[in-house]
Amino acid sequence: MFWADKLLENRTGKEWINDAWTPSGIIHMGGLKGPVIHDVLFKVLQGQGKDVKYTYGFDDMDAIDGLPSHLQEKLGQYMGIPICNAPAPEGEGTFGEYYASFMRELFAKLGIGAEIYLASDYYKKGLYDEAIRFVLDNAQKVRNVYGEMYAREIASDWFPLQVVCPTCGKVGTTTVTGWDGNEVAFECSPTKVKWAQGCGMQGKISPFGGNATMPFKVEWAAKWWVFGVTIEGAGKDHASAGGTYDVARKIIKDVFGVEPPLKLPYEFFLYDGKKMSSSKGLGLTGQELLEVMPPEMVRFLMIKNEPNTAVEFNPFGTQIIPKLYEDYQKAAFEFENSTGSDLARAFELSQIGEVVIPPQFRFLTLAQWVQMPNMEDEIRKEGLSGWAKYAKVWVEKYAPENDKFLIQKELPDVSGLSFEQKEYLRSLAQLFENEISAEDLQTAIYEKSKEQNLKSIDAFKAIYTSFLGKDHGPKAAWLLQSLDKNFVKQRLQEASK
Repeated sequence: MFWADKLLENRTGKEWINDAWTPSGIIHMGGLKGPVIHDVLFKVLQGQGKDVKYTYGFDDMDAIDGLPSHLQEKLGQYMGIPICNAPAPEGEGTFGEYYASFMRELFAKLGIGAEIYLASDYYKKGLYDEAIRFVLDNAQKVRNVYGEMYAREIASDWFPLQVVCPTCGKVGTTTVTGWDGNEVAFECSPTKVKWAQGCGMQGKISPFGGNATMPFKVEWAAKWWVFGVTIEGAGKDHASAGGTYDVARKIIKDVFGVEPPLKLPYEFFLYDGKKMSSSKGLGLTGQELLEVMPPEMVRFLMIKNEPNTAVEFNPFGTQIIPKLYEDYQKAAFEFENSTGSDLARAFELSQIGEVVIPPQFRFLTLAQWVQMPNMEDEIRKEGLSGWAKYAKVWVEKYAPENDKFLIQKELPDVSGLSFEQKEYLRSLAQLFENEISAEDLQTAIYEKSKEQNLKSIDAFKAIYTSFLGKDHGPKAAWLLQSLDKNFVKQRLQEASK
């Protein structure tokens, strides 16, 4: 049974699926795994006829606590400010809106059906006010959870809240020091964190209506409590033993007094054994992934393995992407033939709207075709136009050198060819005196080598050396057919001298 079906087997009642992300940077491809996994669960439950909702939050009340070097000079003064209040790195709008727009675009392309909400909106509208009051009233219970999870004593004057300083606007530098049931006492410390400097203000303020934000672990549990979330997974960075996921699950149980949502930890995509990171230049961004494969295949990549399986994905100079195309085609075949396999189910849940069966044509062959001139008609005839653009990107950015070839404008070095090979090339030139199909040409290429007692491997090597400067290449007949007939005849004659 496919992992999503098994996970949701025999569940009853209304379901609320939630996920969230801080829009503070470019999305690497691993950042899409959570949204796609949750969307698949959403679609499975919809298919079961369940009353289910899927929400996705942009945690834009978080403070800016780090900037890449190229933005430090421009936006360094906003360190500590909530990302919903800092300006965008480029153009109009806020810092949070700028990065959130990339995720919105990816959601639209990937057919992710979540209702998006902004944490800042929910705080300002008072949706979290009851939860804020509850955690302040039960601050000692929160301290107890922290103390137990981290095996250290938590100060009795620590409160699970940070206010937005009304003077400098920073949230990362404030500490709540008291709660009287209506207002919190706070200070904005110049030395609380190394990455931002507070203004030193001390005072009291209402914690409601967007004036404050709960710490991440507490807010996570509070959202589950406020919404009634029944399913929310977490990536390995949060879901490791004793991590933020475990802390949030203990808070909702020990502080709020309700059971946590269905537990679903999921593993990273790895790049040479390391977690992908856009800031460190490890792996592809979500946008780059969609340049080299269709959205349905991106979804397939995210869900074909069980969530808690780490997947190595270094596409540079490897066959990983062509292999994924083959896996996707195999999954489509199994779906079409109603095998009931996990692979067939993964294909079905990868679809966006109506099911579209992909062409059963080798991606590597298509990658060869897109490198040949004048192959557009053949590509169109085979129904491969949609995939051709992805094949071009793969060749340009990721293909091993072995899979790249370029027709040489000048005759390459053919000094290594034998007399027999040159005689063979001379005989091939005669084939281009009249029109000939690619299929007939391929047959003739073989027959000519037999007539001259030349091994086929040596015959093809002679052709590839003469046109590509390599000892290998795509199907020779299709390669030659893609070129101007007079150019082919002239090159064969030149190479045979």
